[in-house]
Order: sequence, then structure tokens, then C-alpha cells
Amino acid sequence: MSSYCIIGCGYVGSTAAIHLKHKGHRITGTTKTRSKLIQLSNIVDDPLILDLNKEDTNFDFLNEQDGILVSVAPSQDGDSYDDVFSTGLSRLSQALKQRQSTHPVHVTYISTAGVYGDHDGQSVDETSAIDRHHPLNAILAKAENSMLTIDRRDTSICILRIGGIYGPGRDMAAVIKSAAGEQVKKNGNHACSWTNIVDVAEGISFAYNQKLEGIFNLVDDMQLTRRELSNLLCDSEGLPPVLWMNHDPPGQRISNAKVSNQKIKAAGYRLKSPSMTSPLRV
Repeated sequence: MSSYCIIGCGYVGSTAAIHLKHKGHRITGTTKTRSKLIQLSNIVDDPLILDLNKEDTNFDFLNEQDGILVSVAPSQDGDSYDDVFSTGLSRLSQALKQRQSTHPVHVTYISTAGVYGDHDGQSVDETSAIDRHHPLNAILAKAENSMLTIDRRDTSICILRIGGIYGPGRDMAAVIKSAAGEQVKKNGNHACSWTNIVDVAEGISFAYNQKLEGIFNLVDDMQLTRRELSNLLCDSEGLPPVLWMNHDPPGQRISNAKVSNQKIKAAGYRLKSPSMTSPLRV
């Protein structure tokens, strides 16, 4: 039985914990608050309090792991993106660099396909430039780099860039259809990427089993604009269209790229959900 630690047990981390535990791994899961320990103990073997923003954080538990998933995000406690992705991940990266054990460990870091930003709706892959014009993208790019530069022979790093999440607990198709006939203050001409939560969990397991290294886009096959997707969903039920804008509201973070998933497919991964409009594959 391998030991696997999940740093950040929110929606993605908790789903991955259940999936990996079912696969036979012994799971350590972290949370920032003591109040969430009981809930966390229902899904992981070893719940642990971990605050990456504290200078005196004890990282000794890293020495015992075969695999680590890093799935962090700002909490409702007032953390900023800078707190989590600059300060917190920098401390974690340093701890992994200074790990006392030489036991091999595979680290999967969950990032976002949103870092590609505005590519005018053109196709992008893992070699494409990150759009750092928006400050959040710059922070997220720095976070990825802090993980990729750990540079230890016993530590392999995989970055999974995922799209907007849908699936159990997040019925995005229903959310989109609920806006039928209404005006939404987002540009409908932008191409967005999506990932089913089932594929997120399966992709994490695949990355660990195959010991993937480097950056991989874990997105589904759907490369539609917001307007194309909403029209497809609304037309199927005879609903009026969602009324999108044709321009970008000032200051809004832009994601407008058709994100390729060919690299992870070439590595052998088969999507469970090719799109939110198709049934899950068995």
C-alpha cells in the first residue's frame, strides 16, 4: 500500500482522496482549520492540520509519502491569491527541496488552463505562452514555476492544467440553462475549456501511476465559445438563448483559447467525459 498525501482537501482534493483511497492508497489529507478535521477524517486515513502561510509549519510528514497532490485555493477565511500561491506554495516548494528523506516521491500540482489567458480563441498547447497581462495569471505562473524548479532526482513533478470543473456537485449545464433568456455580463465569443471532476480524479491517479513529469492539459474535447455552448444546451430543450456580451467588461480576467489535450492523450490517458453534453464513458 502506497502513502499518498493531499494538500488542500476542498472539492478537488476531497474527490481525489475518495478516488485514491478506493484504489488502495493510504491517504493523508490536510486542512487549515481544526473544525474541519472531523469531516476530513471521514474520507482520509490520516487527517492533518496544515497552514502553508505559517513560518513554523512542520513539513516532516512529506518524508513518508510516495505521492503528493497539491490542490490549494484561497479559503473563506480571507486568504488572498498571493497568500496561497506565492507565500504558501513557496514555503511548500522549499520544504520539498529540503526534504530529509531520499525516498522517491511523485508530486502532482493542480493548476488551471486559465493561465493561457487571451489567445484570441486560437489553439494552444503546453508549449504556448502564458498570458501574464492579468496579475492573477502572473501569480499562478509563478506558482507553477516554484513547483517545477524543485529539481531533485528523487522528486518528480507533474502540473495538471484543468478547465472549468463540472460533474457531480457542479451541474454546469443546468447553471447555463438557468440563464436562458437572461443577459450575462461576460463575452460570449470567448472559447473556454472544461474538465469533468471524474477526469480530474482519474487524471491525478493516472499521473501518479505513470509518473508523469512536466505540464499536461487535462481538459475535455469541447472547444466551444460560451455562446456556442449555451446555444447547444438551450436549443436542445427549446429554451431561449443566453444573452452574452460581445465585448470584455473593463478589468475582467480573460480566458479565450482552444486548449489542446493531445499531450495527455498521447501519454495514454482516455477521457471519461469528452464533453458535458455527452455521457460518461465506462
